[in-house]
Amino acid sequence: MRSFRTWSGYHTTIPARWATPGSEAEIAALLREADRAGRRVKVIGSGHSWSDIALPDDVCVDLRRMRRVLAIDAAARTIRVQAGIRLEEITDALDRVGMALPILGSIAKQTIAGAIATGTHGSSLRHGNLASLVVAMRLVTPRGEIVELGPEHPWLPAARVSLGALGIVTEVTLSTTPAFRLEESLETRPIERVARELRTIAQSAEYVKIWWLPTQGDALIFRYARTPLRAVARPLARFVDEKIVNQTLFELALRAAGRYPSLTRHVNSIVMGAYFRAGTRVDRSDRCFNLAMPPIHRETELALELDDAGALLSEVAGAIHEDGLVVNFPCEVRFVAGDDAWMSPAYGRDTCQIGFYQAESPHLAKYFARVEEIGARYDARPHWGKEFSTPGERVRAAYPMAPAFLALRRELDPRGTVQNRFLLRVLGPIDRAEAMAAE
Repeated sequence: MRSFRTWSGYHTTIPARWATPGSEAEIAALLREADRAGRRVKVIGSGHSWSDIALPDDVCVDLRRMRRVLAIDAAARTIRVQAGIRLEEITDALDRVGMALPILGSIAKQTIAGAIATGTHGSSLRHGNLASLVVAMRLVTPRGEIVELGPEHPWLPAARVSLGALGIVTEVTLSTTPAFRLEESLETRPIERVARELRTIAQSAEYVKIWWLPTQGDALIFRYARTPLRAVARPLARFVDEKIVNQTLFELALRAAGRYPSLTRHVNSIVMGAYFRAGTRVDRSDRCFNLAMPPIHRETELALELDDAGALLSEVAGAIHEDGLVVNFPCEVRFVAGDDAWMSPAYGRDTCQIGFYQAESPHLAKYFARVEEIGARYDARPHWGKEFSTPGERVRAAYPMAPAFLALRRELDPRGTVQNRFLLRVLGPIDRAEAMAAE
């Protein structure tokens, strides 16, 4: 039987049934049938989540046949797409007509529906996450009803970051901007200073992110500013260096450190030399935002108040030293403007989202556990698409609109048709008797 495997390989399952619908009507029929039969349905997207949020328990829905650009409105600066399209396909389509998305994450392999459902984000205090770009969408509810969610629809703030708990999204309309180029500049700075000056650094350019190797003293600050300068073609030697040599070097170094943890500090010094180098470049915005796919690794990520993030970073650095943890992968610090999506990690506050990454090692579980333990003291919210073990009741308590979201979930999906183990664990079970009585 056919299996589904996430990109990291950490989660694998064999669904009882695969469905590849080619239309909204087919999705509606599939959901009505599943709802009547008491089956569970889950859309898989591209599999780039580190959590099991999209892992199907029963019926697996693959939207690869629904990935078209439906309309581009230059006057309104919007693009309407089918839910299965990948971000890289959206950016290429926009670039052909002189438009762009104002924000992107580090990779663009995800489907648009999966990216917004999990709160995928870039790094800018002037822009929200990808879901904040959503001005409208079409949703097929678990009972097979097709609903158009326009800008004023009361469900839109819930559906922007839906976790896949409200139904199947079939179309998304995003706000866009005229195409632009960015000038990237890199600077190294001691991590202690970065922690003290985090807000100032975050506000120092339109787009800012930080990498830090916890065994090293310096962090690398990336700044991106809009520029009228033309993109500069990279010499072949630099392309080979960045995309092939450094990628291969990083992967080999991680394998060595995984087998011999005592080598990690030396390996990280090599990685510092390969990646953590000051410099500048000019390129198309999406090419600056996106990175080459890194070696296989695992991720957890915390979203917290911007003004608390420096203290959390300092605590994590202290815990790594005190516990003798061997960390073999960079930590990534990014910034997201607050929004009104009910289950967005950036709901109601300008946010610092800190990703803690690790290739397989004996220290991985303890490292992630310590990060979550420290994050709990700062009211941190976990990234829906990354690993976390925080109990569901604590996760829900971090979201002021969680009660309203859970009520809408119960209204739309009283039989739990689009729920899976992740959603039942994190959001809690649906009270079917109560929901059915209210019908």
